[in-house]
Amino acid sequence: MKKTVILFLVCITLRPLTGQTYKRPVTINPSSGYVTVNELNGGYGLGETVIDYSKYYGGFTTTHGYQLNIYGLNVNSSLAAGIGTGIFVYNGGALLPFYADGRFTMNRKKVSPYLFARSGLLVSINDLNGQTRLFLQGGPGMKIKINDQFAFCVSPGLLVQMGSNVSRDAFVSLNAGLVFKPK
Repeated sequence: MKKTVILFLVCITLRPLTGQTYKRPVTINPSSGYVTVNELNGGYGLGETVIDYSKYYGGFTTTHGYQLNIYGLNVNSSLAAGIGTGIFVYNGGALLPFYADGRFTMNRKKVSPYLFARSGLLVSINDLNGQTRLFLQGGPGMKIKINDQFAFCVSPGLLVQMGSNVSRDAFVSLNAGLVFKPK
């Protein structure tokens, strides 16, 4: 009897160590992943707008990055971060933006508000040393879900640019475009 009880206890102890594979999910959060944002951009200068690159701008940007959905504490939100480039055409010429972009979406519903911030360089094609500048842009936004892969986004904001050889300029900006997230 004693041998039977010991054998039973050994079998119960070793039962979880079977050779069967345990199917773990690849990721804890299956809706996280690659995301791209393609936007049309425009802005109207604030303050003194008589010098070049200060009256208005318009252009196109594309941002590629990663979206991480946050499920902890019953919060239905997400963070997205990426890098991007594009072209801005000003009243004085064209500048190429190279930037880092971050977005925090408050709730992930059909219509979701978010906050965005981007910062980087505005590189001049004609005068690399004289006209290249730094920029900061941020503001609120609204994302409207079209389907599981596409969403329309619109975001007003403020863009400030500055450089060593150029004046500091500010713009009221508007970005509108499509967010694509492959399955």
